[in-house]
Amino acid sequence: MADTLTGRTSEAPDAVPEFPMPRQSRCPFDPPPALKDLQQEGPLAKVRLWDGSESWLVTRYAEQRALLGDPRVSADTGRPGYPAKAGPEAGEGKLSFIMMDDPEAVVPHD
Repeated sequence: MADTLTGRTSEAPDAVPEFPMPRQSRCPFDPPPALKDLQQEGPLAKVRLWDGSESWLVTRYAEQRALLGDPRVSADTGRPGYPAKAGPEAGEGKLSFIMMDDPEAVVPHD
């Protein structure tokens, strides 16, 4: 069966790439070669996470901006349906990068 957003076929479970992907040692800021390949294929790609679950990876800038600007997207882990699994494997109790930004904070401007 073909995935309409990525054009990839999903016949074999091994067809889903692991994420995060290995980087080359040339420059730590260069995206992994496999990510560049996914960007060429389409704006969304299904990937396999560290715990074996599958998720969608947004690979292109324009689609990332549209998604992050959508009010339905939230970093609030208390919100119903938040897509995270807590447990020792996920570093339960540790501060995550996504949790460092306080979207509710108001900074006064002079």
